[in-house]
Formats: sequence, structure tokens, C-alpha cells
Amino acid sequence: MLPGLDSNLNVDNAGDRVILNPNGIHGVGSDVTPLCRSVADCSNANAGPVVAYLAVNPNAQYITAGAGAFANSSRNILATRPTNNFDLGITKDLNITETVKFRFGAQFSNLLNHPQLIPSSFPGTGLGVNDVTGFGSSGAGFQSYTRPSNAQFNNPFSVFGSNARTLALVGKITF
Repeated sequence: MLPGLDSNLNVDNAGDRVILNPNGIHGVGSDVTPLCRSVADCSNANAGPVVAYLAVNPNAQYITAGAGAFANSSRNILATRPTNNFDLGITKDLNITETVKFRFGAQFSNLLNHPQLIPSSFPGTGLGVNDVTGFGSSGAGFQSYTRPSNAQFNNPFSVFGSNARTLALVGKITF
């Protein structure tokens, strides 16, 4: 989980965590609202003296940790869906003469057409699971998937691309 801000006040937002509500609704995220000592303090653009944070949705399981808040979660607590990939290749050899053979085949990738929703594939970009030089885990899609304050939080269908079923017909003559 990445709250998208510097929760632990170490001058970067890398590695910051979220607040885990064990009694919250599974998979739901929430942003927080800062609470100040007075109304005048909160009207300050610099957020003045914040004394606490109030979860926008107190029933959420994952809550963004505001600046200076103690985040109680660990790493890798939001798993992606399993891939469930099944590929198949079929070939048939036809002997035309004693020395000439024709091989006909079909290769199916993702035969059952299950959504794969792979974090390294982004819809509309042409980048897929085999493009390791693409955006990787730092892309905008990945960040919106892991930020509880984002509307696309924990919704892999709106963020990641999927590899659809493909079929390749092959023919080969050997002599």
C-alpha cells in the first residue's frame, strides 16, 4: 500500500504504509481529513498544527496515513488476482511421400480467456507482460491501484490490462 504522501515525515513517500483497520470492510480504502486545534488553524494553507486525522470512511479496511500518523500495516498486504493461465499447442503430421512431410498445428495462448490483470500491463499503451522495460511498478496505474484515497483503489479491472486469448495457426513442410 502506498498512501501517496510522506506519512513518516522522512522527506520522501517511498515505503510509507497505510493504517490497517482489522474490523473494516475487506478491500475498501479511505482517505483522511486533518483535524486542527481550531477552525482558524485548519484554514491555513500549510495545514497548521494538525492534532489528528479523521477517516472519511471509518468502515474501510485500508486508511491513508496522514503526515506524521503511525502506520500499522506491513508490506505486500494487498494481493493481486491469480493469473490462471492455460496454454495449449496441437500438431498433426501428414506424410505426403516417404521424404516429404507436412505439419499443421495450432497454438492457443490463454485458452480459457481468464482475465490476467497483470500489474506490468497497461491498457492502451501497448505495454504488456513481456515488456519489462515499460512502466513497471512505478506507473500511474499501479499507484492508483495501491492508494486507498484513489477511486480506482483495489479495482484491478479499471487499472491493469489483460492478455486476451490468442490463436496461431502454423504450417511446416519438411523434406
